[in-house]
Amino acid sequence: MRITATHFWTALMAAVLSIFSLKFLRVFKFIDWSPVGWSERLHIFTTTPGWFKWTLLGIVCFVLFFLLYMITLFTSKIPPSVSSLIITIIALIFIEWAIYVNAELTMKQFLKKLSIPFACLLAMVIRFVIGTSVYMRKTF
Repeated sequence: MRITATHFWTALMAAVLSIFSLKFLRVFKFIDWSPVGWSERLHIFTTTPGWFKWTLLGIVCFVLFFLLYMITLFTSKIPPSVSSLIITIIALIFIEWAIYVNAELTMKQFLKKLSIPFACLLAMVIRFVIGTSVYMRKTF
C-alpha cells in the first residue's frame, strides 16, 4: 500500500470542509459548544488568536481523516454506508461525551444534548472519506 495524492487531497478537503462547516454551525448557533473550546478546557493556547486555534484544529482533522482513509483501505469489503454510519455514531458519542464530561448528565439528558447538525456534518465528511477510500481501493 502506497500513499498517493488522492490520500492527501481527500484528507485535506475533508478537513477544510469540516472546519468551514464547524465555523458555520458555531456562527449560526446550531451547536452550543465551541469547536476551539478545547484550548480553554486544557489551559493551552489560551492567549493565542482564534485563527491559530482553528488552524491547529484543521491540522488535527487532516491527520485524523488521513488515518481514517488509510484504515478504511483495509475494509473495502464492508459497504461504505455501513462502516461510515458505525464510525459516525462512535465518533459522535465520543466527541459529545468529551464536551459534556463534567456536566453530570443522565443518559437521557446526554442523548437530548446530542447535536443533530453536528451529527449530519460528521456523517457526510466520514462518508466522503470512506467512500473515496473504498472506491479507490476497488478501482486501482
